[in-house]
Amino acid sequence: MGTSYQTVLAVGGLTPLRDALREARWEAYVVPVAEQRWAVLPRETDGYADVHTLAGFLSLRSRRPAASFDVFDSDVMSASVFVAGEAVHDYVSDRSVVDVFFDDDGTEYLAGFDGTRYAVDETPPGGPGGADPEAFAPLGVGPVDRARLGAALRGDVPLDGAPRLFAQQQHRAIVAALNLDPTPLGRAFRHVDPGDFATGLHVPA
Repeated sequence: MGTSYQTVLAVGGLTPLRDALREARWEAYVVPVAEQRWAVLPRETDGYADVHTLAGFLSLRSRRPAASFDVFDSDVMSASVFVAGEAVHDYVSDRSVVDVFFDDDGTEYLAGFDGTRYAVDETPPGGPGGADPEAFAPLGVGPVDRARLGAALRGDVPLDGAPRLFAQQQHRAIVAALNLDPTPLGRAFRHVDPGDFATGLHVPA
């Protein structure tokens, strides 16, 4: 079984971030990943955390950018960048990863992790969608190497002898290219021990 988690990258001061989480009654761990950059690990409900909604809310409150990250079963990662509460950019690491759904009329269709719908006899395109380093660069600190970030978004990162690139490895490469500590952003709330992050903050619901 692969790795799945949902996390948020927030920008701004810790106190406003903590207050926003308390206002929303959203239990989470908040861990620094660089100056004015925070990994937000929200508590899951039935194994899933709605980080899309949370990232939008935090960007609205802070008036600073935020990003949601959703890694599913090590196969695919989707991400959205938010500004002032609105999603301004969507990304998916592999458009060929789809799931089967049924509409209200019982018609079967396929949907990718970027929300794109396909007919059941349609072959989705492969490769990433939205691999634009300029969309993610404002989330980083210091001089962000666009070439390195673009390579990570495309999945052009060293495999170190591994047979395939897992979604969590690609996520780590993307975050590292933003000059951030990737470890906290790759951890689900349910797997956190309070002692794991000495500088972390637990915000109760």
